[in-house]
Amino acid sequence: MDKLNSRKLLATFIEFISYHIFPFIFIFMHDLHNYSLHGFLIIMVAMVALYKEFILKLNPNRYFHILYSAIYLLLAVLSLRSLNIFVIVLIFAQLAFLYLMRYLPANSQNFTSLVENFVVPSFMSIAIAFTYMHFISVTFVVPLLLVNLATVLINYFEGSKFDYAELVAISALSLILFLLGYISLWTALIIVIFVVSMSLLKLFKNFNQPNLVYRVIGNLILII
Repeated sequence: MDKLNSRKLLATFIEFISYHIFPFIFIFMHDLHNYSLHGFLIIMVAMVALYKEFILKLNPNRYFHILYSAIYLLLAVLSLRSLNIFVIVLIFAQLAFLYLMRYLPANSQNFTSLVENFVVPSFMSIAIAFTYMHFISVTFVVPLLLVNLATVLINYFEGSKFDYAELVAISALSLILFLLGYISLWTALIIVIFVVSMSLLKLFKNFNQPNLVYRVIGNLILII
């Protein structure tokens, strides 16, 4: 049990780091690093990561959710002078989405996966980026959403015709976004290579990893 909990805590730490990878690399690449770390933001983000990777798997009840929310709201009140209200609401919204996962029926796995592996990671990174950059640009949001979507498709890939159609669809979407000027040609190619190669490795080499692993890899390749 201790070993299992240690693994969950490690996953929590990696989850926490994964939210920061693309925002911080983007900030440094664009010379926007005139900032200081925000303590309340770090705690709030850590609360989401801890709940997602550790607490949720313990099947918390509504009384725990009330307590956890109260702690968050206390931090929110203390941070009102230094943290944007929309960032506070955005982060709490991710917690609320994760709370819902506890009460959804077993046949809603697709929706659960979309929330846990796409919605929450994407908007947590957006909240972090906005706090430190004080603005959000298309060049940040679009690649982030695209690569997080790609990791969800990799998780679902099993080699069916529909799965291959999804690979074609995300490749076409990458091309369209490049033609519209939202991402560079290099970014589009990198994302296509990433999703295709990971899917084929999963199918033929049994390289089957949690979404967190694919998300970390995906966010790292965005900086190439």
